[in-house]
Amino acid sequence: MKLHIVLTFGLLAWMSLGSVVAAPKSYTIGLSMYSLRQLFFDDKLTALDYPDFAKKTFGITKIDVWEGGFPKDRINDPKFYQELKARADMAGSEIFLYMTGAVDARGKTAKERKVQGKKFFDAVDKSALLGCTFVRVFLRAPNGDREQALKSSAEALRPLAKYAKKKGITIVIEPGASEWSKQGRFLADLAKLMDHPRLRLMPDFGKMKAHDPYGGTRAMMPYTDSVSAKSHDFDEQGNSTDFDYARLMKTVNEAGFKGIVAIEYEGKKLGPVEGVKATRKLLQRFQP
Repeated sequence: MKLHIVLTFGLLAWMSLGSVVAAPKSYTIGLSMYSLRQLFFDDKLTALDYPDFAKKTFGITKIDVWEGGFPKDRINDPKFYQELKARADMAGSEIFLYMTGAVDARGKTAKERKVQGKKFFDAVDKSALLGCTFVRVFLRAPNGDREQALKSSAEALRPLAKYAKKKGITIVIEPGASEWSKQGRFLADLAKLMDHPRLRLMPDFGKMKAHDPYGGTRAMMPYTDSVSAKSHDFDEQGNSTDFDYARLMKTVNEAGFKGIVAIEYEGKKLGPVEGVKATRKLLQRFQP
């Protein structure tokens, strides 16, 4: 009996230790397909080859996809998404997020606003075929009164969040597409107002540049499920010339974020591959 107890205790301790070791210490570095847009535009890379390319070139297996990188003649073909999912599986990669357009909340009536949200049901369906966890949208909030903008935005987004829940998908809003939605504090208040488990946020440092990316990121973190690491140019030490990345990533880490921080390189001085590698190296500095 004593031996059995000792062995059982030892097994439980080993299992407990294993679970602790398996838990991520910090965020995981992912890749946004948009970073490689020039390769797609120049026909140097295809959407189907993208998962394998990301793994072999950068060692990154958490990737998002962007509608602009898909072949136009197959964007509504379910077989294309099934094939892309199969290619990702073969590469040992996960397509965690599907990037689509902007939900327009500027309709004059609640009915018009709800219709706008429903237009993105197909993006949710496509993301489900790819095995995604998230669909990223922008938000076109109406100008003018802040409270009305929040109310109108919630009306447009609720049908989409409800539909996404049925499919096991979470909608994440990225700053951009309107003055209100470029502000992190506005999006944080919107997420709080909606209080929906399938409506979350995705800070993008670049999209908030004109409206305090530091305070905006901090405000968004309690409602954040994914982060977009925007980058353009770098100095000789490898630091971003646009943002204080140490400050931004400190905010991300202090919030206890353990999700995916996806590289979104938009610079022109470095090529797509070199730009992604420079951003990855920068992000690696701040992983605890």
